[in-house]
Amino acid sequence: MNTPTLRQLEYIVALADTGLFVEAARQCAVSQPALSKQVREVEDMLGIELFERARPRVIVTRAGEEIVERARRLLVDARELMNAAGAFAGARQGTVRLGVIPTIAPYGLPGLLAKLRRLFPDVSFAIQELHTEVLLGHLRSGAIDVGLLARSFDTQGLEGPDLVVEPFVLIAPTGHSLGVAQAIQPLEIEGESLILMADGHCLRDQAIEVCAAAGAPPSTSVTAASVATLVRMVESGLGATLLPASALSSEVRVGQGLVARSFGDSPPGRTLTLQWRATSPNAAWFVEIGEILREHYLGLNDSIPEVAGPKPQIRRSPD
Repeated sequence: MNTPTLRQLEYIVALADTGLFVEAARQCAVSQPALSKQVREVEDMLGIELFERARPRVIVTRAGEEIVERARRLLVDARELMNAAGAFAGARQGTVRLGVIPTIAPYGLPGLLAKLRRLFPDVSFAIQELHTEVLLGHLRSGAIDVGLLARSFDTQGLEGPDLVVEPFVLIAPTGHSLGVAQAIQPLEIEGESLILMADGHCLRDQAIEVCAAAGAPPSTSVTAASVATLVRMVESGLGATLLPASALSSEVRVGQGLVARSFGDSPPGRTLTLQWRATSPNAAWFVEIGEILREHYLGLNDSIPEVAGPKPQIRRSPD
């Protein structure tokens, strides 16, 4: 009995993910007719329709859903077979697919890729910016190899080190009740209306936790889809918000009419962690990458600007 090749499995997974023959072909670096022919060949081989050819998108059939998920697992196993061989050979080559959450990517990644390329010249690092739940799904399915994100989340099937603890800083417009040029105490937030990230961003959940610790949940009638938008809303006078310290040098500048306040000696913050599948044969290498990420993040302390109160400092996560 003939069986689909790994390349054919890549085609059907790409088509299921994109829903478009043209996009799946681009992703797989083949022509659209070639991909379409190979998908049809797999369907003929299996004796079932994997896709409903609707226009403009294709829809995965009920039978196709089972086949696509099995194809994903087979591709993960095949990649890890090759990775295991490379790990035993001590290879540092190929492609590492790194997922990063949006509230880390713009602030933690600049300068990092150049450092990784210098240390691993035979490795290509493919970066994807993904919300936490999507990142975790991609990590578990094998769509990415390693993820840089913030706790907390379900760690089932994953492992990896906590890297650093990054403090939060409150920013408020001048003239706002929280826009006072001195260190802030958590209780000052109680009852205040804060602008938070939209649902799906872990920074939203972390900010709510800080506010809850202050004694009352925040009013969240205004939400933003990015940290940059969040700051622009504060700048326009809509309210105050919490930012990770690494975002300050990019988002808060003199002349914006903003006051940035630190929380003093025991600031609330978020723990950044590097995670990979517990079955990955590259764990030793990923630990090495984690050390590089940790030192890179600690180096960002030099670029954090002065604020009202003690200067916030990113610190090494406790072991």
